[in-house]
Amino acid sequence: MIRSFNGFTPTIHPTAFVSEAAYLVGNVHVGENSSIWPGAVLRGDYGSIRVGRNTNIQDNCVLHADDYLVVGDNVVVTHGAVLHCHRVGNNVMVGVNAVLLENAEIDDNCIIGAGSVVLADTHVPANSVVVGVPGKVHPLKDEHLKIIQNGAAMYKRNARRFIQAGLGESLTET
Repeated sequence: MIRSFNGFTPTIHPTAFVSEAAYLVGNVHVGENSSIWPGAVLRGDYGSIRVGRNTNIQDNCVLHADDYLVVGDNVVVTHGAVLHCHRVGNNVMVGVNAVLLENAEIDDNCIIGAGSVVLADTHVPANSVVVGVPGKVHPLKDEHLKIIQNGAAMYKRNARRFIQAGLGESLTET
């Protein structure tokens, strides 16, 4: 469901897939070849939300911001994750039920482990893995980058299948 609020209407690139069971409201922009899956909520009421290219926001995720949230390109946000941070860089995977709190910033090429919590005002440097509650930063290994790349590519293909089947919101960029 796509809803206008407070003078803003979500904009979705024509190549993006948005499930009819997702909820996008207000100041939200979804980029080229990205996908938003069932139960996801992107609520741009207080601040803006920008989702980059080739990024997938999987089932039951919540994205909200007090001022702004920028999610980069080739990002995999897995089931049930909550993003209430400022920035998620490019080539990042956010694990199942992970939580990124206020003003946190995640640089490029990172993995946030399943169930991990990135505390408010935390800066996660590039090429890191974060695990635990609260999240502890560890160096990223080369094989971890392949996990992110494969996840982004797989969801891009899956979104094309859903679009070809006539599923999802019928939208054009405004």
